[in-house]
Amino acid sequence: AGDRSVRRAKAFEENVLPKITTLEESHMLLRRTQAVLTLASRLMAAPDEQACFEEASKLLVPLFKVDLASYGVLVDSEHFVLKNATVNNRQHARKFVQALGNRAIPLEESAAGYCAKTLKPIYTPRTKESPYPTQQLLYRVGLNTMFVAPILVNGNKFAGVIVVGMATEDGLNENDQTLMCDIAAMLGANIYSKRLKQSAEKSNKVSREMLHSMIPPKVIEKIECFWDKSSDEYGKRRSSLDCKGGDGRDLQRSTNSDVKSKISFLNQFNLPDDEYDDIGLVVDTSGMELGNTSRALYAENADNVVILFTDLVGFSRMSLTMQPIEVVDMLQDLFSRFDALCDLHGVQKLETIGDAYICTAGLLDDCAVEDAAKNVLNLAKDMVRASQEVLVPCKTKTFLDMPSYENLHIRVGIHVGNVTCGVLGQRLPKFTVFGNAVNLAARMEQTSQPDKIRVTTNFYEMVADVEGNEWEEFSTISVKNMGEVGTYLLKVL
Repeated sequence: AGDRSVRRAKAFEENVLPKITTLEESHMLLRRTQAVLTLASRLMAAPDEQACFEEASKLLVPLFKVDLASYGVLVDSEHFVLKNATVNNRQHARKFVQALGNRAIPLEESAAGYCAKTLKPIYTPRTKESPYPTQQLLYRVGLNTMFVAPILVNGNKFAGVIVVGMATEDGLNENDQTLMCDIAAMLGANIYSKRLKQSAEKSNKVSREMLHSMIPPKVIEKIECFWDKSSDEYGKRRSSLDCKGGDGRDLQRSTNSDVKSKISFLNQFNLPDDEYDDIGLVVDTSGMELGNTSRALYAENADNVVILFTDLVGFSRMSLTMQPIEVVDMLQDLFSRFDALCDLHGVQKLETIGDAYICTAGLLDDCAVEDAAKNVLNLAKDMVRASQEVLVPCKTKTFLDMPSYENLHIRVGIHVGNVTCGVLGQRLPKFTVFGNAVNLAARMEQTSQPDKIRVTTNFYEMVADVEGNEWEEFSTISVKNMGEVGTYLLKVL
């Protein structure tokens, strides 16, 4: 990277400075050079990658009087998309969006692909003569000059491109091209640092969410109460063991020698956000070993719990046609949206199993069951809408043989009833919920339809008076070991 900078500076001295012949040209070069230098501090202060692009665009268009400034960002090893397009003409903006907006463009046979292979910029003074299909499209938009400079990390790792266009032919001189390469180099350095920070923050968040998904913080509070000798729960548990011939001394030994250490270990993951290091969380799971204890950390029955199940329509088919990383990325995108919606509606995420997402309300909070039911119904409708925002590649090709995408569709099932919950397992113990109510909620999901929500009569009666819902007619389904069950189907989209 250092050698590349030295070579670029030497080339600037040899090829650019000798061509400055007038005082006006000298003033313009000095003004533009100073503007580019001040950009460095603004990029460092930018909070994220998006803000870096915006800061660079604010400089490129007015300073160099270009008609288009955009950025090619990689979406995979073979495609990129043009983002953050800034133009000085509304007509160009409309035509640009129609031609290339939000499309995945193949790197092969594109100017960006040339930059990726050579790590060098490419200047096209007359786009009508360009061999690249993308630049031919931009020529029809009205851009006759194109300059594409690679955004490099550490001087040799391709991260994207700066794309600059002008309506006039051969509109950029060598001075401007050199300064734009400098802007690309600044972007590369700052984007890399932003991505490192973002990756560390995601690692921290994922680690904490992983642990909280195993045993939520409220469950840890219940565990402490469950083993507190002064609590009613402890007395009930001891009485139950005595009635069954259990050894009370074993209960005491478990409390003193094992459970307290586990509670202490779990509590360290419930610290405030500002007490965590920015570089992420390293998890030592050896502290979660429960040894040979046969005592459950916590268990209880809970009444009037709302359970929601959802899964993807056609997931098995998609899994066969997509690469493993594409499947996991798709689920990560979808479930991240669901996690945010659970937080929004005050619903507790329980777990994910394959493409199934399970959550509850009224179990770990003091919310009235009617309110919990309405919260879950609103969550379910938002989940159906959110799934439509997740795109997955399909086999059908679009214009210029570009890949096309399709929307996801989900089924949702909801029931309200009584459950048993507790913490199970010796290695990485996990909070779990089971019982007939859970099985019935799963059955509602299995018999639901794409983009619809099937609920039991018990649940429907709690939300029937909520306005704006298109409930379909009452119907019954057969459930193993339960007989005929009354259900209602809600159309969301």
